[in-house]
Amino acid sequence: MSWLRYVNLSDEYERRARFLPALFALLPLVPIGVMLGDAFAAWWKVLLGGVGLGAVISVGLSHLASAFGNRLQGQLWPRWPHDAPTNEALNPRYASVSTQRREQYYDAVNAVVGIDLRKAIASGSEAEVEAAINDSVSVVRGRLDQSSHGTRLRRFNIDYGYARNLTGMRAVWLGLATLGAAAGWTIFALRPEEELPWPIVSSAVALASWPIAFVVLPGYVRAKARYYTEAFYLALMSLAESKKKASRGKG
Repeated sequence: MSWLRYVNLSDEYERRARFLPALFALLPLVPIGVMLGDAFAAWWKVLLGGVGLGAVISVGLSHLASAFGNRLQGQLWPRWPHDAPTNEALNPRYASVSTQRREQYYDAVNAVVGIDLRKAIASGSEAEVEAAINDSVSVVRGRLDQSSHGTRLRRFNIDYGYARNLTGMRAVWLGLATLGAAAGWTIFALRPEEELPWPIVSSAVALASWPIAFVVLPGYVRAKARYYTEAFYLALMSLAESKKKASRGKG
């Protein structure tokens, strides 16, 4: 749809990794909307009634989710990108992968982007090592994005982006969940004819949100980052092998 392209939501990453987490953050308001009924519906129509206002809200929510996600990423990996799982896998200072596997990665990087990481390591400069690794990862990511070998990787990238942005927005949906519970009981107290289950649901959502936000989701983000890293290097090895076969074919 043309309007999706206009608001930058025609891309699958934009929709699933940015817009959906932002939309999820607003779900705690649903019970309040049900209790308010027509009043809430009328307010919502007024809000979205302006020309292009719905599109502006969609874009704003997407960028808000991305901003919160980047902030969380910086908290989980304070030296990003140098301590990111993809970069750590190439750095001999870290034991995230075996030496033999890392050597295979060095060969693959050299075959795909022409950067000799062994030479950077031999220089003895940690700054040079980190810069060479980051250059390698950035270029490989770009090559994979344009290659059929990166198809599976794109799915893992979307999964990681969704987990990161959803967790990053926890301050928003925790606040709305808490507000929703308080508003639900307030509406019920003022309008006793309202059904009791809705404030109970709001309270249950608010109580469950806190352990999910701070106990479950950070580990979930790290797990998704690890899955992305594994997919990244599998794709890299596959791309390097295809280049080697192409070179042998020309020879």
